[in-house]
Amino acid sequence: MNVLSLFDGISTGRLALQRAGITVDSYYASEIDQKAIKISRANWSDVIQIGDIEKIDLESLPKIDLLIGGSPCQGFSRAGKGLNFDDPRSRLFFKYVEVLEELKKKNPDIKFLLENVNMAHEWRDIITQYLGVEPVLINSRKVSAALRERLYWANIWEVSQPEDKGVRLLDIIDRNVEISKPVKKDGILFDPYFSENARNLVYVENGEIRIRQATKQGYIVAENGDGINISFPLSKSRRGRVIKQKAPTMTCVCDFGCLIDGVIRRFTAEELERLQTLPDGYTKYYKEDNGELAEVPRSARESVIGNGWTTDVIVHILKGILPHKEELEPEIPKADRARIHDDCLEYELEIISAAEELTERRLKAYQSGKKENFKNIVSLLESIKQGAEIYKEYLEELN
Repeated sequence: MNVLSLFDGISTGRLALQRAGITVDSYYASEIDQKAIKISRANWSDVIQIGDIEKIDLESLPKIDLLIGGSPCQGFSRAGKGLNFDDPRSRLFFKYVEVLEELKKKNPDIKFLLENVNMAHEWRDIITQYLGVEPVLINSRKVSAALRERLYWANIWEVSQPEDKGVRLLDIIDRNVEISKPVKKDGILFDPYFSENARNLVYVENGEIRIRQATKQGYIVAENGDGINISFPLSKSRRGRVIKQKAPTMTCVCDFGCLIDGVIRRFTAEELERLQTLPDGYTKYYKEDNGELAEVPRSARESVIGNGWTTDVIVHILKGILPHKEELEPEIPKADRARIHDDCLEYELEIISAAEELTERRLKAYQSGKKENFKNIVSLLESIKQGAEIYKEYLEELN
């Protein structure tokens, strides 16, 4: 299968295809963030980087079987300014559509997947109109320990909801993380990353750890293993938030935390990877142009993880390809037909030769009255026969 990934990031799509058990012949990646490209390079030697989506030479690509991508979401996100398609980054959706339409000229049956944030129906409907399929809203909490509502438009047959794996923060948290120079308040230890204003949102009363909220009750109780967001201490509407046994929705800043064993701290970079169901250390290294590895700063790891996909959600969607995999097999070039035909003939001749030798040896053994071990030649004959059957089926498919 030939795959083109737009806005590829750290090639989470390549990882998802591998986990889904889908064989990739060529994986082309369009990305401009050099941090993400170098992290992708550190993990994948077969990803072919083709640069800026605005400058892709589509004519130079082979027939593409699958187009994937998550166009920039800042214009649609609640965390952004709500500029929708007026945000130049969100307008790149139309470039996705342009690429898709161009690829259809070579492959009218191309499959596609587009991801974006949960947005107002007005903007959702525009995307739906262009792509011709209704989106499916999936929350990453079903496969990971973090909230992350995203819309997925795909023509990969039917996209269903993934099974809830019941993953909790306590399942992915390291319990022995040491905090450098923690700040103590009301018996609670705080990661010094959190400001004094943020810490003032947290207090203890009646044995409960409470987080101040802009609600009638005025607080919410936090318990061990809860996700906590105290990043907006001066906001009159947001203030503190508590997510029971899950992490809040991740952004490219990753400025939320968790309550673990009496400590309110940020997540480690490895824990952030787990929240996106990435392997530990996936974002730890850059691979430079000269092939050398260099450690990635934490801020850069946060950025690419927060901007990325939840891998196992993409795995779930892409597995819809498997029952129909034969429909997406790339067409074999005509030049290969003669080679395959010659290979089949060669196998057939080897079978005939092996059969003649077997017959001759059996006859000699019978005439001499000696017992002889024919195990090796029988094994060879069987192996050649199986190989010939494979080539025969392959040739029949080509015809």
